[in-house]
Amino acid sequence: MSHTVGCKELSDWSESCPLYSLLRAHFRRHIAQCFRKLTVLVLVPGRFAWSVCNLKMSSISRILRDIASEMERRAETVSSTEELSSSSVPSRHPVDAEVCRIFASYGNRVPGNPSIAARRRSTYTRAYFCLSKIDQTIAPTREEKEFLSAAGLGEQRITFFGDEGSAEEFRSHILVAYPKLNGCGGFELLKVSGLTRSKKLSVIPCPRTGYTIKSVRIHIKHSLIYIRPMQKNIDTTPVEHQTGGYGPKEKCLTCSEEFFFSELKDHVKHCKSPNEIDTALPEICHPVSPEFPFPTSPDRDNSSSDTGIIDLTDDQVPESLEEWRAMRSQQDQEYQDCLLADQEKSDLQKKSAEMEERRIKAISERQLRLIGVPEQAHGIPLRFKYPSGITRTRRFVLTESIQILFDFVGEDEDATEYFHIQDALSVTRLNSNMSGTFLDNNIIRSQTLYVHWIQPESPEFVPALDYNNHEVAPSFNNMSCSPLTDSPPAHGRSFSPKRADLKTILNGLWAKIDNTSCPTSNQINICRDYTGNVHNIMKSTLQAFRRRRFNPAARLDVVFVDSEKTSEGAVDGGGPTREYLRLLMKAIHQSNIFEGPEKDKRLTLDTHALEGKLYTQIARMISVCVIHGGVAPNFFSDRLFNQICGKPSLPATLEEVGDFTFKEKLLEIKNATTVEDAKAAIEKAEDSLAIVGAWRNITTLRQRDALVQSAVDFFVEGRLNVALQQFTEGFNTLGLLQDIRAHPDLFRNLFVEDVEPLKAADLSAVFQVNFSTPGTHKREIESQTICFWRDWLIDVEDGECAPVTLENVLEFVSGSSSIPPNGFLMQPTIEILPEDSGKIFPEANTCNIVLKLPVHKDYQSFKAQMCNAILWAPTFGVA
Repeated sequence: MSHTVGCKELSDWSESCPLYSLLRAHFRRHIAQCFRKLTVLVLVPGRFAWSVCNLKMSSISRILRDIASEMERRAETVSSTEELSSSSVPSRHPVDAEVCRIFASYGNRVPGNPSIAARRRSTYTRAYFCLSKIDQTIAPTREEKEFLSAAGLGEQRITFFGDEGSAEEFRSHILVAYPKLNGCGGFELLKVSGLTRSKKLSVIPCPRTGYTIKSVRIHIKHSLIYIRPMQKNIDTTPVEHQTGGYGPKEKCLTCSEEFFFSELKDHVKHCKSPNEIDTALPEICHPVSPEFPFPTSPDRDNSSSDTGIIDLTDDQVPESLEEWRAMRSQQDQEYQDCLLADQEKSDLQKKSAEMEERRIKAISERQLRLIGVPEQAHGIPLRFKYPSGITRTRRFVLTESIQILFDFVGEDEDATEYFHIQDALSVTRLNSNMSGTFLDNNIIRSQTLYVHWIQPESPEFVPALDYNNHEVAPSFNNMSCSPLTDSPPAHGRSFSPKRADLKTILNGLWAKIDNTSCPTSNQINICRDYTGNVHNIMKSTLQAFRRRRFNPAARLDVVFVDSEKTSEGAVDGGGPTREYLRLLMKAIHQSNIFEGPEKDKRLTLDTHALEGKLYTQIARMISVCVIHGGVAPNFFSDRLFNQICGKPSLPATLEEVGDFTFKEKLLEIKNATTVEDAKAAIEKAEDSLAIVGAWRNITTLRQRDALVQSAVDFFVEGRLNVALQQFTEGFNTLGLLQDIRAHPDLFRNLFVEDVEPLKAADLSAVFQVNFSTPGTHKREIESQTICFWRDWLIDVEDGECAPVTLENVLEFVSGSSSIPPNGFLMQPTIEILPEDSGKIFPEANTCNIVLKLPVHKDYQSFKAQMCNAILWAPTFGVA
């Protein structure tokens, strides 16, 4: 190191200021670690300047601060001795003052203007969740949250700046986070209220000036805030997220275009044109080795060589030019396929956009036409049920054009370009592009019409486009003679046989029932005798089902009347209906239209029932039992179920012939060992065989077997064709037949014998116990009673409490002898009667499915009184 200093100036300054000696001492101490190359220090009196080459600035700053601190310390030491002669001694040298000021220690520094220090701006962050429906009052499930998140709604964390923002600023933040809220007519905030596991949403009160950060913080601390639109449901179409590239850009060596790192690799795969010359072999870099030094040599000019470098150790290198060309041809084909796929995707998107534009245009045109047609007060009211579950009603003049009806139905925001409506009593549909008046299309009375949107991808869309080519529009003239045989159309069915389950299907069928409506014609009066038994349930049901205005798509009103012809006084809240459906299914099982073993029933021929269409009515009763109450037959034979499903069955056997005399004659023919014996047996049965069309002359034993099989097939299946047709027609009620044929394997357990009986574990699991507060004496008694209850169920299952069965227990509580496949509509619960109530028998509320258990000191007493209550229930009145 060398120092260049003005000698004269340095000596003059060093005599008048001690700074020089301090600098020299400190620089000597730190010179080894701070200076690595040439350093030139220039010191001039009144001016302090330096130039440092390749020196760490942090080291220099530390050295100079140490110097300044040392000077301050010395100045304080000598200040006392200089006070007396301060007037005569000159002030501190300007260089000293400047160094002390610039290189003062951090602890002694004072900010230039502390009063204007910037304060940190406060923020408020909270989690919000945007709902899609204006009437949603329950917190969404996990599946609904995922669906809403995909639609651009769902949960987001929104940060607000400041605590006193205005309502307009708060609204702007919300609309920025959820753009789909724009145009929904405002929004309101909700929170979860109630108990810990409650999912009920309640509205957060809105101040007069609107929601602000301050008002929200008053009502919500840390929980999730829900946002709900006020006037219009939000479109839940999934949002396509535009994911841009990331990373720096790099130029493609083939086309010289720049791409992000995230996009470059995919671009390179398809960058080369198919027209490029494919005769050259690829350049494959050899690994670095002494034999191939040039790939890593910076002096090699790779661009001047036309010969590729091939790694001879690579097994994937083509062995010939033909193989390389084949590989390039395959790559070119894949490239063309990608181009074609992209083109198809683009065309599909363009087509979807066009279809959506046409749909919106059609809705607008319907709304404009409907403005000029006011509703007439003297018109006939028509009710429309939409696929979303919404119901609308309007009065129409039947002599006017039916286009008014289509405009009213199709003005809904979810409407499609084409749709059709269908009456619950007819198999004929009215397409939205039909013409004529209401009367021309056989709409002559007030009724409920079901709306079905036809999507562009639906097979029904093409017939709807071509429907205008037909000169004559179909009408309701083909309406069935039995008014309630046919079902409303299935709406929005999105399940398939691979992923559907029986519970989902039954819930979909049950959703077609209008539980808010209970017409007078749906009242069913059932009479009990003094023993509690019911004898006229089939007759009462037939009388109700044959009423002209009976509607299976509405709620049933079941009234039990005792032997004194007075009502039992129970309002049908569900329990009487379940008991009625159970008793009705038992009566159906014993009906004269069935024959065969108890769990393997098949149809039999009854001409009186055929004339009165009893087969159809009983099938409709079974449909109502299954859909309204989940009561399954469980007694159909495999053959009868296959016949309903339209599936082939195994050939009929002699055991299935219900006529004993005819069966004996066929057995005699079949057991004949010679042709002569068989002919003799055929002669004896000539009249019977002639009736079934099976009499013929035989010459071989094989012909004998064919004759017997023909007679059996006709007796078991052929003669029942008309009865089977009526029976199958009845299952069209509420669309049950369509689902049975679509999912025969799922419905087989409902109609054919179910091999799994009711178990004690099933009843224990289906009930929810309402316990008292833990740790109390009452809770201890309740726990003991529940132990008695579970032990008793096990004894009932093991037959220790015969004749009481688990089915009897479930009947006592719910009115149903089995757990419905789709579950009970309400949660069955158990309550414990007060210990001091004095009640020894259980009580049940079949409407709410509540079982109240008595308190007993020991299990034997509990067991005895429970069995007595179940056995005496028909006359005991404990319900």
